[in-house]
Amino acid sequence: MAYRVIQWGTGAIGKHTLRAVLDHPELELVGLKVYSEVKLGRDAGELADRSATGIRAVRDMADLPLSAADCVLYVPMQPDYDEIAALLRAGVSVITTAGNMYPQTYGEEVVDKLQAACRAGASVFHGSGINPAFMSDVLPLTLSGLSYRAQRIIVQEVSDVAHYASTAPGIMMDNIGFGKTPQEALHPDNPFIAWMSAYFRESMQMIADHLGVRLERVEDNHEVAIARERVVLSPDCAIEAGTVACRRFEWSGIVNGRPAIILRTYWKTTLDIEPAWPIGSEKEVEWTITIEGTPSFQCKVSTCASFDPANPRYNRGGEEAAVIATGIHAVNAIPWVCTAEPGIRTFLDLPIIGSFGALWH
Repeated sequence: MAYRVIQWGTGAIGKHTLRAVLDHPELELVGLKVYSEVKLGRDAGELADRSATGIRAVRDMADLPLSAADCVLYVPMQPDYDEIAALLRAGVSVITTAGNMYPQTYGEEVVDKLQAACRAGASVFHGSGINPAFMSDVLPLTLSGLSYRAQRIIVQEVSDVAHYASTAPGIMMDNIGFGKTPQEALHPDNPFIAWMSAYFRESMQMIADHLGVRLERVEDNHEVAIARERVVLSPDCAIEAGTVACRRFEWSGIVNGRPAIILRTYWKTTLDIEPAWPIGSEKEVEWTITIEGTPSFQCKVSTCASFDPANPRYNRGGEEAAVIATGIHAVNAIPWVCTAEPGIRTFLDLPIIGSFGALWH
């Protein structure tokens, strides 16, 4: 039986989930929601670089065939809880990459709204992703199970984000703050930083709750490093010397008065920076998960287009691979979500989410 899917959003992540749905023999696309006027009315296959499907993009929820769908892959940049609740009440399960891996973090009002909608529609709500999400909660929790006494959990990401200058220059320069002065980039009112902090706190709360400890508070420590020389990222985008070329985000979860859960992210465009941070990775994308305990464990995970030396893209394309993985983990959750009991279902509630249709090529 094919699961019937509505794709909601076709941006950086959504275009990959759309392709995955169209390519998969056990998934059927029944609807497509877009935000851009330019995409309105276009065939889903055209937007995904695939053959024509007969499914045309719409902008209004009222134009989506909700009664014909099992689930919605909800992939906007930020969630709208009224939209999500309406979908759930209509009897359509929702899988999102817009945070909400652990909605309990946002308090009873959000949880009660989602749970009530799930009950009304006999539907399921699930949040997915890679980091924050899998790398920052599922994997460290799994590794901690090998330790008799896990005293500290540290998750570090190092990502070379330079290629986003050509695909998302506005997010790079305006939101994240590359090319700005340190004072501008570290301004406490930056909504992008608040958005990131909320998502990473979800992972932290999930870890704490599952391990049965009380998260007393979360301390933020965000820093920047400046370019020593001008960095040309694309023909239309450059970082001038003396402006922000690398960002370091860190959230420390305090348990029993000490930092016990540390989530750290480096986003770099060059390593010729001041101060010269010891980032310790030449990979495009790499995560290091450390469990300090008895015994201690450390796991390094990187991603790319291929690890096969015979492949032309050997050890390349790490950032794109990470974006694809963010969406594909949501796609792989479809059979588990569609057969789960109604309600909010986090990673802690579902079985291990493996590749849906693994090795079918």
